[in-house]
Amino acid sequence: MFNWKSNHNKEITKVFNPLNVTGSSVIEFNIGELKDAGLFRFKKLIEFTFGDLQLTRYLIYSKVDGSEYVFEVFPSGGIQYETYLYSMTDTIPFSEDFIDVAGQLYLTTPQGDEYIRCTLPECEDRIDGTYGAAKVYDIESDQIEKTVDVTTWDYQRDEDGITKYLNIEMWKENGMFRIFTGEMLEEVFYKFYQTSEE
Repeated sequence: MFNWKSNHNKEITKVFNPLNVTGSSVIEFNIGELKDAGLFRFKKLIEFTFGDLQLTRYLIYSKVDGSEYVFEVFPSGGIQYETYLYSMTDTIPFSEDFIDVAGQLYLTTPQGDEYIRCTLPECEDRIDGTYGAAKVYDIESDQIEKTVDVTTWDYQRDEDGITKYLNIEMWKENGMFRIFTGEMLEEVFYKFYQTSEE
Protein backbone atom coordinates (compact mmCIF):
# COMPACT_ATOMS: atom_id res chain seq x y z
CA MET A 1 0.00 0.00 0.00
CA PHE A 2 1.23 3.52 -0.84
CA ASN A 3 2.57 5.28 2.26
CA TRP A 4 1.75 8.95 1.63
CA LYS A 5 3.30 10.15 4.90
CA SER A 6 6.73 8.64 4.27
CA ASN A 7 6.70 10.01 0.70
CA HIS A 8 5.64 13.43 2.03
CA ASN A 9 8.71 13.46 4.31
CA LYS A 10 11.11 12.49 1.52
CA GLU A 11 13.71 15.09 0.50
CA ILE A 12 13.04 16.88 -2.78
CA THR A 13 15.82 16.13 -5.27
CA LYS A 14 14.42 17.27 -8.63
CA VAL A 15 15.92 20.74 -8.12
CA PHE A 16 18.80 22.21 -6.09
CA ASN A 17 17.53 21.98 -2.50
CA PRO A 18 20.22 23.16 -0.05
CA LEU A 19 17.84 23.03 2.95
CA ASN A 20 16.79 19.45 2.10
CA VAL A 21 13.14 20.52 2.20
CA THR A 22 10.45 17.83 2.17
CA GLY A 23 6.76 18.09 1.41
CA SER A 24 6.02 18.53 5.11
CA SER A 25 8.78 21.07 5.95
CA VAL A 26 7.89 24.30 7.74
CA ILE A 27 9.78 27.41 8.83
CA GLU A 28 9.08 30.10 11.42
CA PHE A 29 10.68 33.49 12.07
CA ASN A 30 11.45 35.38 15.26
CA ILE A 31 12.26 38.80 13.81
CA GLY A 32 10.50 41.62 11.97
CA GLU A 33 6.96 41.50 10.67
CA LEU A 34 6.95 37.69 10.56
CA LYS A 35 7.78 37.31 14.25
CA ASP A 36 4.99 35.35 15.93
CA ALA A 37 3.27 34.87 12.53
CA GLY A 38 3.28 31.12 12.98
CA LEU A 39 4.57 28.41 10.68
CA PHE A 40 5.15 28.92 6.97
CA ARG A 41 4.85 26.00 4.55
CA PHE A 42 6.95 25.48 1.44
CA LYS A 43 4.98 25.77 -1.79
CA LYS A 44 7.53 25.90 -4.63
CA LEU A 45 11.28 25.60 -5.09
CA ILE A 46 12.80 27.81 -7.76
CA GLU A 47 16.32 26.78 -8.72
CA PHE A 48 18.42 29.51 -10.34
CA THR A 49 21.57 28.68 -12.30
CA PHE A 50 23.98 31.45 -13.28
CA GLY A 51 26.97 29.79 -14.95
CA ASP A 52 28.54 27.59 -12.25
CA LEU A 53 26.53 29.21 -9.45
CA GLN A 54 23.25 27.78 -8.13
CA LEU A 55 20.86 29.19 -5.58
CA THR A 56 17.31 28.35 -4.58
CA ARG A 57 14.36 30.55 -3.81
CA TYR A 58 11.74 28.81 -1.69
CA LEU A 59 8.23 30.20 -2.05
CA ILE A 60 6.73 29.96 1.44
CA TYR A 61 3.20 30.75 2.55
CA SER A 62 1.15 31.07 5.70
CA LYS A 63 -2.05 29.06 6.03
CA VAL A 64 -3.26 31.66 8.54
CA ASP A 65 -3.49 34.67 6.24
CA GLY A 66 -2.40 33.36 2.83
CA SER A 67 0.66 35.63 2.69
CA GLU A 68 3.62 34.54 0.55
CA TYR A 69 7.33 35.29 0.87
CA VAL A 70 10.52 34.15 -0.80
CA PHE A 71 13.23 32.56 1.33
CA GLU A 72 16.46 32.53 -0.67
CA VAL A 73 19.36 30.23 0.13
CA PHE A 74 22.68 31.15 -1.45
CA PRO A 75 25.80 28.99 -1.06
CA SER A 76 28.69 31.06 0.31
CA GLY A 77 31.39 28.39 0.48
CA GLY A 78 31.64 24.90 1.93
CA ILE A 79 28.47 23.95 3.77
CA GLN A 80 27.71 27.57 4.71
CA TYR A 81 24.75 29.45 3.24
CA GLU A 82 23.54 33.00 3.16
CA THR A 83 19.79 33.31 3.61
CA TYR A 84 17.52 36.17 2.58
CA LEU A 85 13.83 36.86 3.11
CA TYR A 86 12.05 38.72 0.30
CA SER A 87 8.54 39.86 -0.44
CA MET A 88 7.31 40.75 -3.90
CA THR A 89 6.59 44.46 -4.07
CA ASP A 90 5.64 44.92 -7.73
CA THR A 91 5.30 43.35 -11.15
CA ILE A 92 5.76 45.33 -14.36
CA PRO A 93 4.89 44.12 -17.86
CA PHE A 94 7.79 44.30 -20.30
CA SER A 95 8.51 47.80 -21.54
CA GLU A 96 11.51 49.37 -23.26
CA ASP A 97 11.35 52.22 -20.73
CA PHE A 98 11.79 49.91 -17.77
CA ILE A 99 14.53 47.86 -19.43
CA ASP A 100 16.46 51.16 -19.63
CA VAL A 101 15.92 51.68 -15.88
CA ALA A 102 17.06 48.21 -14.81
CA GLY A 103 20.83 48.15 -14.53
CA GLN A 104 21.29 51.84 -13.75
CA LEU A 105 23.74 52.57 -10.94
CA TYR A 106 20.98 54.03 -8.74
CA LEU A 107 17.35 52.97 -8.59
CA THR A 108 14.68 54.86 -6.64
CA THR A 109 11.46 53.08 -5.69
CA PRO A 110 8.04 54.79 -5.90
CA GLN A 111 8.26 55.07 -2.08
CA GLY A 112 11.41 57.20 -2.46
CA ASP A 113 13.97 54.62 -1.27
CA GLU A 114 17.24 54.86 -3.21
CA TYR A 115 19.23 51.69 -3.87
CA ILE A 116 22.68 51.28 -5.42
CA ARG A 117 23.52 48.44 -7.79
CA CYS A 118 25.40 45.54 -6.12
CA THR A 119 27.06 44.36 -9.32
CA LEU A 120 29.93 46.59 -10.49
CA PRO A 121 28.95 49.58 -8.31
CA GLU A 122 32.16 51.32 -9.43
CA CYS A 123 30.82 51.43 -13.01
CA GLU A 124 28.59 54.45 -13.59
CA ASP A 125 27.14 53.17 -16.87
CA ARG A 126 24.01 51.07 -17.09
CA ILE A 127 24.92 47.37 -17.12
CA ASP A 128 23.15 44.34 -18.48
CA GLY A 129 21.75 41.99 -15.89
CA THR A 130 23.00 38.57 -14.89
CA TYR A 131 21.71 35.90 -17.29
CA GLY A 132 20.69 32.46 -16.16
CA ALA A 133 17.90 29.91 -16.02
CA ALA A 134 15.16 29.24 -13.48
CA LYS A 135 13.57 25.84 -12.88
CA VAL A 136 10.25 25.92 -10.99
CA TYR A 137 9.26 22.87 -8.95
CA ASP A 138 5.78 22.59 -7.38
CA ILE A 139 5.75 20.60 -4.13
CA GLU A 140 2.09 19.60 -4.25
CA SER A 141 2.21 18.15 -7.76
CA ASP A 142 5.82 16.88 -7.42
CA GLN A 143 6.48 18.26 -10.92
CA ILE A 144 8.85 20.67 -12.60
CA GLU A 145 6.37 23.30 -13.83
CA LYS A 146 8.75 25.01 -16.22
CA THR A 147 12.29 26.01 -17.02
CA VAL A 148 12.77 29.56 -18.26
CA ASP A 149 15.62 31.93 -19.09
CA VAL A 150 15.89 34.80 -16.62
CA THR A 151 17.82 38.04 -16.19
CA THR A 152 18.37 39.59 -12.74
CA TRP A 153 19.63 42.89 -11.35
CA ASP A 154 20.57 43.35 -7.68
CA TYR A 155 20.59 46.52 -5.57
CA GLN A 156 21.15 47.38 -1.92
CA ARG A 157 20.86 50.27 0.53
CA ASP A 158 21.58 50.86 4.20
CA GLU A 159 18.75 51.66 6.59
CA ASP A 160 19.62 52.22 10.25
CA GLY A 161 22.67 49.97 9.99
CA ILE A 162 20.74 47.18 8.21
CA THR A 163 21.40 46.36 4.56
CA LYS A 164 18.19 46.13 2.56
CA TYR A 165 18.12 44.44 -0.84
CA LEU A 166 16.11 44.94 -4.01
CA ASN A 167 16.10 42.29 -6.72
CA ILE A 168 14.62 42.61 -10.21
CA GLU A 169 13.89 39.47 -12.24
CA MET A 170 12.84 39.43 -15.87
CA TRP A 171 11.52 36.10 -17.15
CA LYS A 172 12.22 35.72 -20.86
CA GLU A 173 9.02 33.75 -21.57
CA ASN A 174 6.82 36.81 -21.07
CA GLY A 175 9.19 39.72 -20.34
CA MET A 176 7.48 40.33 -17.00
CA PHE A 177 9.59 42.14 -14.40
CA ARG A 178 9.15 40.96 -10.80
CA ILE A 179 10.54 43.22 -8.08
CA PHE A 180 11.42 41.90 -4.62
CA THR A 181 12.65 43.68 -1.50
CA GLY A 182 14.13 42.04 1.57
CA GLU A 183 17.09 41.53 3.84
CA MET A 184 19.65 38.95 4.86
CA LEU A 185 18.69 36.76 7.82
CA GLU A 186 21.10 35.15 10.23
CA GLU A 187 20.28 31.56 11.17
CA VAL A 188 19.34 32.61 14.72
CA PHE A 189 16.33 34.52 13.34
CA TYR A 190 14.49 31.53 11.89
CA LYS A 191 13.84 27.89 12.75
CA PHE A 192 13.53 25.32 9.98
CA TYR A 193 11.78 22.00 10.57
CA GLN A 194 12.60 19.46 7.86
CA THR A 195 9.58 17.31 8.70
CA SER A 196 6.41 18.26 10.49
CA GLU A 197 3.12 16.68 11.42
CA GLU A 198 1.38 20.07 11.11
